[in-house]
Amino acid sequence: MINRRFNVILLTLILLLLPEFAWADYFLTGSFFSSQTDINKLPIEVSSIAFGPDDRLYLLDKREEKIQVYSPDGVLEREIHSKAEVIAVDPWGHIYAVTKGRFVDRFDRFGNHIDSIILSSKDTIYDFISYSGFVCVDERGYIYLVNTSSGKVSIYSPTGKFVGDLIKSGYGASDLTMVNAVAIDSKGNIYVAGSLPRSTISRFEPNYIVIKRMDYQGHINMTFGPIINAFIGGIAVDHLGNLYVLDTSSCYVYKFDKRGSLVTRFFAGRGATCIAIRSDGYIAIGYGGEIKLFHPSRLMKIIDKANKALLDGDYDLSIKYWNEALRLNNYMKFIHSGLGETYLYMKEYRSALTEFKLAEDRMRYSNTVVLYRREIFYRYIILWGILFLVIINVLMFWGRKLSSIFNNIVGRMLYSPFNALLEVKEKPVYLGFILLISLALVDALNRRFVNYIFQPTLEDINYLFFRRLLMFSGLWFVSGTVFYGVGEIFDGMGTWRQCMLTTIFCIVPYIIFSFPVSLISNLLTFQEKVYYDYAMQGLILWCVVLFFINVYATQELSSTKNLLIFSLTGLGLVFAVSILLFLQGINRELWSFIKDVYLEAWYRLVGY
Repeated sequence: MINRRFNVILLTLILLLLPEFAWADYFLTGSFFSSQTDINKLPIEVSSIAFGPDDRLYLLDKREEKIQVYSPDGVLEREIHSKAEVIAVDPWGHIYAVTKGRFVDRFDRFGNHIDSIILSSKDTIYDFISYSGFVCVDERGYIYLVNTSSGKVSIYSPTGKFVGDLIKSGYGASDLTMVNAVAIDSKGNIYVAGSLPRSTISRFEPNYIVIKRMDYQGHINMTFGPIINAFIGGIAVDHLGNLYVLDTSSCYVYKFDKRGSLVTRFFAGRGATCIAIRSDGYIAIGYGGEIKLFHPSRLMKIIDKANKALLDGDYDLSIKYWNEALRLNNYMKFIHSGLGETYLYMKEYRSALTEFKLAEDRMRYSNTVVLYRREIFYRYIILWGILFLVIINVLMFWGRKLSSIFNNIVGRMLYSPFNALLEVKEKPVYLGFILLISLALVDALNRRFVNYIFQPTLEDINYLFFRRLLMFSGLWFVSGTVFYGVGEIFDGMGTWRQCMLTTIFCIVPYIIFSFPVSLISNLLTFQEKVYYDYAMQGLILWCVVLFFINVYATQELSSTKNLLIFSLTGLGLVFAVSILLFLQGINRELWSFIKDVYLEAWYRLVGY
């Protein structure tokens, strides 16, 4: 009984004090080294580690000047004497040991020496490589080496000939500064980690670390991060395209999926120096003279299975795993992004759009809109033709009647707004309230049904309507009253009722056309947002022009006085709205203070 209580207390302390361990997605398995390995041959300083294609681990111990080859079970198989500063393993299992940034020794996967090459370069040779992420080798045998002095990623042929620079850093440049690490995945994509250029010289400005993924020609196709104030100890990529970043300053490991989304991060422990990924998803991290393994949680395994099924083309199985991952944790937005990508491969564009919207992934949402738009056009091309013929026939037989209806409702405001506003002055006041309710409803519908990537909102339509109704009621009252007051100063002819009524009628174009524009915006991409902006700004400009004409129609004064009334009404409206917003802020702060005082008194008197 006592032991059970002690365990409960210990678990509670862990949950309260160490939440990153309690809710981690990777858990410490133990030491990588097998108990069968002679303790006297264990490394003293783990400087660099790498897994081969057969899950053999290659370890560099710089203090002992040796490279060790371990079996997948952690049994030492061979030791190689080497003064290398860093090692790398190519996709075929060959070991590359780099010394002084220039001399490279190649070994096969069993540790047998193959040959030695000397890297040729026009730049000054640097004498020290401090981290394991400074070199990698692709399947062609090309060597990618980070020059710590110049911040370049230099490429060398299998014979050691200098090929070129993949990326060159420099302050003020668009490329990375202080390049930290480089890695290559199974598809030949190259990952380069470094700092973004700083906008100021302030030492208090945070340092943003990003990892750029590019092809072998240097074309960037993905950016991971940023990670703030990180010191990269190494990066690694698994066979699914997941990127693992070791931050030696905070001792956290960051995992990004192939889409650039942050999957998780976990605390690896103090003293971590290097990182490597095994084919089964286990993470090996070096600490001084030790290597520890971290195994993924059930959620991480399911996500990897979903990505694996997606790569294999088994989309139904991938969807099954994504939905299972959502049942375990539906707060991870990247799961919806992965599910959306699966639907995208299945050409189920509507489902893909829904998932990208839930993931708040605007770029993929925008790219999917293009495909969905194309599919709608080609799938219903016959219906589009029939609809076109129907519209032609309607215009032929009902054109005059439709034109008459349009002219009576909108055309008067478009072709002869002055006469239309003169007639509006004599209309009953209840029409203004109808227009006010219509304006609130249309604006709420606009904000609810406009393209997600333009103005995303998931608020309830009823809440939106009542909030907009309250706001527009205040604006209508203030603008109409200010218009009437300024007109009275200049001896205008308009009454308060006429000013209120004609002011709200100036919004008719927005009420009629804004909602169709919002619906059409769902067929636009992120790059085509400018057309939506132009349409909405055009409607607002139309309403402003109508209000300017309204000054002439309502006040019936000279051009100079009408222009002054128009200008002063705009300034008065801005001033009145500013005061209302100021009072609203004071009111919110006052009620917040009263609430805090009430809660404090309640806790002191009642205790709960």
